[in-house]
Amino acid sequence: MTKIYLDTSALVKRYVEEEGSEEVDAIFEKAYGEEVKLVISQWNIAEAVVVFDKYERKGILEAKQTINLLQNELETMVRMQYFKITPIGSMIAESIPLILAHHIYVADAIQILTCRQENCDLFATFDKKLRKVAKAEGLNVSWI
Repeated sequence: MTKIYLDTSALVKRYVEEEGSEEVDAIFEKAYGEEVKLVISQWNIAEAVVVFDKYERKGILEAKQTINLLQNELETMVRMQYFKITPIGSMIAESIPLILAHHIYVADAIQILTCRQENCDLFATFDKKLRKVAKAEGLNVSWI
């Protein structure tokens, strides 16, 4: 089964209607149809919560309600084995060479490392810089 790593920008689009949301919804539908398995790390959830909080302060959404939607869907999908949430464990320390080599944030380095660790077939992102670095690191990248 194809494994797709979703970066935080893609994950957020599942719960916030914005450009790219339709593409992310289609990926989730493929997961529900047992065509693909989706992968994120624990870091992505925390980072998504930061985005939801920021959007709440801008009056775009209610953060707690959106976090509940995320939590409920991910719990269901994990239980059905359509989704994997990877612990970050020692990845922070392992991220240092990537941070220094590509001048990226620790969050982006952890996303690349998670994709590699989980042997994902595809790295899905909306982030231009992250896409470029992931490609340089040998990942199969999709601009969704």
